[in-house]
Formats: sequence, structure tokens, C-alpha cells
Amino acid sequence: MSSILDVTDPTQLREFMAEPTDGLVEMMANLDGDIMVIGGDGKVGPELVQTLVSADKQAGVTDRKIMVAGLFITDYAKHAREHFENWGCECYAGDLADDEELAALPVTKNMVYMLGFKFGSSGDPGKAILLNSIVPAKVAVKYSTSTIVNFSSGNPYPHTDPALGGATEDTTLSPVGIYGYSIVARETAFNTSASGHKSQKITHYRLMYAQHLGYGVLVDLARMIQSGESISLEMPYVNLLSQRDAIDRALRGFEVASNPFTLLNVAGPVTSVEEICNKLGGFLGKAPVFVGEKADTALIANDSYCVESFGPYRDGVDEMIEAAANWVANDGEYWELPTMFGKADHVY
Repeated sequence: MSSILDVTDPTQLREFMAEPTDGLVEMMANLDGDIMVIGGDGKVGPELVQTLVSADKQAGVTDRKIMVAGLFITDYAKHAREHFENWGCECYAGDLADDEELAALPVTKNMVYMLGFKFGSSGDPGKAILLNSIVPAKVAVKYSTSTIVNFSSGNPYPHTDPALGGATEDTTLSPVGIYGYSIVARETAFNTSASGHKSQKITHYRLMYAQHLGYGVLVDLARMIQSGESISLEMPYVNLLSQRDAIDRALRGFEVASNPFTLLNVAGPVTSVEEICNKLGGFLGKAPVFVGEKADTALIANDSYCVESFGPYRDGVDEMIEAAANWVANDGEYWELPTMFGKADHVY
């Protein structure tokens, strides 16, 4: 399926989001060792695992084990587990905050770390520190000889002037709130392990605003416009890229992992929220309603290094906007996972 505009139902959507690039297939053909995906039972994990399975199949790889660790307690996660096992993946259910359950996981040559806690973190800082900092420190030591892609976030970057193109990997972090600080602690946990284990390689994958049709900034804005809800301009710009491109770049993080660590911004073009809303409103036949004073800066990232390393993204901003409007207009499946992208105060 070449364009997100061709997607008309949830089944097509999942297949679209799990379509590997030629570059990823080539990487998988050359990647040695099994892969563990920790926290793969969350919202992005199933499509990331499906992408891995598809890429291995296209690459002709038949002897690699792909494993998924998670709690597997929600209905979504249980359904995902059925898919994983049907695809031939090994699943490990358990709470990795428990030392015995962490010890039971096999060590693999490659690992994707996706476990984290964002929404609700401001009201439960203890859980945020446990899941975003303490557990990663223990996992990092266990996987001391592995190549690791750590799902981090661009959240701790300072808000920057859109005219400057967003924060780069060299920008000094300036976390606000418990979530931002716990993300810095998670990266630090992996870095500390790598400093004492020279065969361990790390990529910190700093993602900004991946777009799906079941959730995401574009769908959130389209739903707000459709319902007549006011849209704040406290966060006047966002980065936009599709989830399938976000997954591709996460997995390509194995290629650039290093010791010391590699930082990888994955973000997409910086785009005006007003412009997005006006385009969405045009497709939906409703004018957006804006409130609040437009800020001069925004939480945005510059992903030049990513694009230079792996080439352009597949999905363009305009087609993602149109697809989101079409999806909402046709009452497409919604996952009830609001992004809260407009939270300029970083209180989640």
C-alpha cells in the first residue's frame, strides 16, 4: 500500500503501519542475533514487532528468534500476544520491577527497550521513577553485552524558536516535570551501564509526535475541530511523521548504536498548528476555533541527522493531514489515547 490515503479500515491500517522499508530489510539481512522487545505490549509495540517479522521474512531470515516481554494484562495486550505467538514470537509475561521476573528473561544480542510511563506520571512520581529510571538501570546491566535501542523522548528538550528548526541532538536538555526528568534518568541509566561494559552499544531514540490514525496529534485536532472544541495555541508548532516511519527509524537505530551512546532525533517536519487545523477544517467543512495567546517557542526537534543517515520519510505532511481528516469524518477507529501534545506545562 503506497499511501496512507489508501487506508480505509483498521486491518489495512495495521498492515500499512507495519510495512518495512527496503533499508530495514537490508539491515535485518545483515543483523546478527536474536531480538528482545521489552514493553512490546503497548500501543506501538505490536506494529513494531510485526514490522520486524515482515522484514525478516522479506530478508529470507529464518533462524532468528524475536521475543516480546510485557505485562500482557490489558485486553489490547492480550490480543497483541495472540498475534505475536501466531507470528512465531516468544512471549514473556511479567513485571520487570520484580527481580526474579527480570532474571527469567533471556539475554539477546539485540534489544528494543519500550517500557515506560507517561500519562499519569505527574500524579504518581514514584511509579514514574520506578518504571522510567530504576527498572531501565537493572535492564541495562542485565543486557550489558547487547546492542540496545532505548525508546526515549524529545520531551526534555527546551522549547525553541521554530525559525531555528527545532532542538538538535547537541541541544542541552532542560526537563520540566517528573516525566521529563525521569526520561533523562532513563538515558543516564543506560549510559552508566555502557560506560562499564564496552561491548554494550546504545541508541537513544528521541521521538516526537508519531502519527497513526487510531491516535495522534492530527486525529486529536481533527476530532476537536469536528466537535467544535477550542484549540489552544500554547504549543504553536509540532513535528509530524507517520508511525510506520517512526518504527522504521527506531529499528534502524541498531545500525548507528555505539559506545559511548548515539542520540537519534526522529521527528518529521516542523509544522504550524494553525496551518494544520485550517487544512483539517477545510476537509471537514468546519472552521477551527482557537483560544489563548500564541507562544513564540514550541517543543520541536530537528531530525537532520536521521534524514541524512537513512534518507527521507515515506509519508508526507499533507497526505497525513488529509488522511486524518478522512478517518475522523468517516468515524474511523479511535483508541482513546489523547496525546496531550499541547501541554506546554509538561504536566501529564
